[in-house]
Amino acid sequence: MRELDLDGLNEEFGIDGNLSISTPDLDFEEVEIDYDDPISILKGNIVKANQLLDKVQSEMLSGNFTARLVEVAGNIINAITTASKEIIAEANQKDFLVIKKELNALKEREVILKEKSGIKGGNVQNQQNIIVTSREDLLKIMDGKEPQKQIEQPMRQIPNTDERN
Repeated sequence: MRELDLDGLNEEFGIDGNLSISTPDLDFEEVEIDYDDPISILKGNIVKANQLLDKVQSEMLSGNFTARLVEVAGNIINAITTASKEIIAEANQKDFLVIKKELNALKEREVILKEKSGIKGGNVQNQQNIIVTSREDLLKIMDGKEPQKQIEQPMRQIPNTDERN
């Protein structure tokens, strides 16, 4: 098997043999993460993902636009969005619990004030089982008068007209 003649290729293409391969600037900012705090982990990962997105964007601007690079960028953006939603949801949940606790305290205070004033919640003191059948009866009840009582009449029997019997 023949070996590749690198010196001959360098001479042919006019390369002096000292190839300097330019690598993109891979300086990443250090992110401190408290691994006991899930929010700190999410925030640290968001910072790291944003740094990666910056590198992906610079690669795309320099002409290295590939489908795989776009796919990776999309996955990073989805991960950042999901992590951000988790942080927001956790903060909103805490706020919701504080509001719920305050509402419970107000409800307890309302019950205490009703008990002190003698108002019994939920107990109907003046309940009447009335069926209002006309507008006039309703107006009489609203004026404090007694509506006219209906006299129950026995039901009439309808004669059987069935000729089959």
